[in-house]
Amino acid sequence: MWIVIYIVAVNVGDYVGEILGFPGMTSVVLVGLSIALLVYLRAGRRLAFYGIRPVQPKTLPLTVFYIPLFAIAFLQYGKGFAANLNWQTVIFAIILVAAVGFIEELLFRGFLLQALRTRGNLTRAIVISGVTFGVGHIVNLLRGYSLTDQALQLAGAILIGIALAYCVVLTGSILLGVVFHALFNLSGTLSAHSAVGDTIAVGIIAIVMIPYILILRRRLATAGPAIPTIAAPTLRTP
Repeated sequence: MWIVIYIVAVNVGDYVGEILGFPGMTSVVLVGLSIALLVYLRAGRRLAFYGIRPVQPKTLPLTVFYIPLFAIAFLQYGKGFAANLNWQTVIFAIILVAAVGFIEELLFRGFLLQALRTRGNLTRAIVISGVTFGVGHIVNLLRGYSLTDQALQLAGAILIGIALAYCVVLTGSILLGVVFHALFNLSGTLSAHSAVGDTIAVGIIAIVMIPYILILRRRLATAGPAIPTIAAPTLRTP
């Protein structure tokens, strides 16, 4: 339900923003959705269950596994900056990627991953959540992406989604993933794009992510998950 609401919110924001001539409308809409999600989860005392909490001291050393992710977050700047950037574009881009990073991490590494964990194998839950996250980017075709750009984004997103899911299970928090997600999307927004440059970037991501995922898988087998697989707390009724 929340994934559908998110997709609708993005497209409504784009549509209304185009009519009003206000490119930052989608940013405003998604900030509102982020606040609504926080209020909803706080009312049900589910913030910590879905990873909206600091990394716990006992799993703090495991945050070192985020280093490869943060390294690739800046990879796209190697293609140079996009033309015609101005302060307004940059500010709204920062707001947008922050909201998108929070919402997508909560939806895919919070709601979906935890729901799958309560229903079966942990590794399968991680893979399904990562693949679903990647495939979900196909909706960007509605925002004018070419088939080539979409295919490259989908491949990279699946690998990154699986890696992020492993990191969340290891640390019990989605917050570092939110920061990475925002930084990665920001670099994609502010950097120049070309078929060759984007292909090289995805190739590098694949070279880094595939062995990285295998290392995370091995580490999870020895360290175990930070949050046990339990049912989500239910909303209290009067």
